[in-house]
Amino acid sequence: MSKIRNLVQKAAGNGVLQYIFSRYATYFVQFINSLFIAVFLGPYYLGIWGFISLIIQYLTQLNLGIPHSVNALVSVHKNKEWYVEKIIGASLTMLFGLSILIILFFGANEVFNFDIGGKYNFSLYVPLVIVIGIFGHFNSLFSNIFRIYGRITEIAINQSILPFLMLIAIFIFRGNDLLWALVCANLFAFAFSMGMYLIKMPVDLKPIFATRLIKIIQIKGWHLFVYNTSFYLIIISTKSFISAYYTVEEFGYFTFAFSLAHAVLMLLESFSFLVYPKLLNRLAFSTAEKITSLLKIIRDVYITTSHLLIHLAIFVFPIFLMFFPQYELTSKSFKLIALTVVLYTNSFGYTGLLIAKGEEKKLGYVSLFALGINTLSALFVIKILHVPFSSAIIATTATYMIYIYILGYLGRKTIGSDTSVRMVLKDIYPMRLIIPFSLSLSFIIFSFPAFLLVVPLALFLVLNCKVLKNLRQITLSIVNNSKVFNI
Repeated sequence: MSKIRNLVQKAAGNGVLQYIFSRYATYFVQFINSLFIAVFLGPYYLGIWGFISLIIQYLTQLNLGIPHSVNALVSVHKNKEWYVEKIIGASLTMLFGLSILIILFFGANEVFNFDIGGKYNFSLYVPLVIVIGIFGHFNSLFSNIFRIYGRITEIAINQSILPFLMLIAIFIFRGNDLLWALVCANLFAFAFSMGMYLIKMPVDLKPIFATRLIKIIQIKGWHLFVYNTSFYLIIISTKSFISAYYTVEEFGYFTFAFSLAHAVLMLLESFSFLVYPKLLNRLAFSTAEKITSLLKIIRDVYITTSHLLIHLAIFVFPIFLMFFPQYELTSKSFKLIALTVVLYTNSFGYTGLLIAKGEEKKLGYVSLFALGINTLSALFVIKILHVPFSSAIIATTATYMIYIYILGYLGRKTIGSDTSVRMVLKDIYPMRLIIPFSLSLSFIIFSFPAFLLVVPLALFLVLNCKVLKNLRQITLSIVNNSKVFNI
């Protein structure tokens, strides 16, 4: 009992675990929100909400790579305080310029009637979406700054306020009123977070116009922008095609399925969020041998846990639908989306390695190439094959398979590891993961009875028994020492 008590006390005083538990609570609220929003909006209004969220995602990604560049530069040069403040000051000036461009774009939309989201009545929400998008760019920059300086509390508040505001809205409003309340909740949450960041900022914020620094940020940021934006546009483009070529209700079903599938992996994002700046620093200055050892540890933990969560979620989803029979049509869509989302975790570690080694340009080209493949694949399956909305995500699944292989090849080449096809496949798609994954994918595509999905789950547990045992030791290490992330 005393050992258990000591373990609990250490966990309570562990800053990392406090952050992760706060994220777990927030993700639970987000999960509940997804369910109630689906029920209280219904498929039609959920489709409209999905489109509004899609536009906000576009605005969030079209940041010219400024937050990503600042994150990479400051992570590596954190000890040069004067340089850090100048980098941040120049980035603020760049974001002000970007904000003006956003306003001009939507102004042109009104003048020239581009009719963005006509069937979703999107024009009604444009003013609020503009403000949300602008605040989102600044909050992304500030969040990266706070993460680098280890200011976890403010980040947790920023990430938690929106889900709780949305929860309040859900209990008060219904239908179209709830739709407006959700948009306003986004606005209030973004505004609050921005105000909090400005008050608590760990460095001086002084916008400056320094051509040389702006050029440095943009050169590094441009490649990171192409990489990050192209990567996120892979799934966003698929959403866009579904929103354009299927009914509002069908897009509502897809939005529901995607929200639940993504929610399964959100807990692990808190780990990657905390470790990323430190990982960049370690990967930038370590020897190839140490990098190889580090990548093996963090990849085993992250990827194996991700696949376990997804297999469990797919297995229990039919039980979940018993309580939400109106969303029975999302069953196949959810399972395919879940397998697609988890597939990308197989590249974990290698993207950070390439950024740390200054290979952003290669990342950008690869992501842009993958976006092109996904665009053509999605158009093919939707416009030529006329697949139902539930199967359209297959285009992205195939894209990720190619994309992740290339990332693995480039990552291994960077540290001088064997880049033969066999070794890259063995590293990126280990048999202990790809066999259960392929089995689940086959069962779902060919509509096997749901109870048979216990087979890939059981097979996963058997094949990954040794790795899962190691996870227990790593979990105990995190509980006993919050500095375990200072890798």
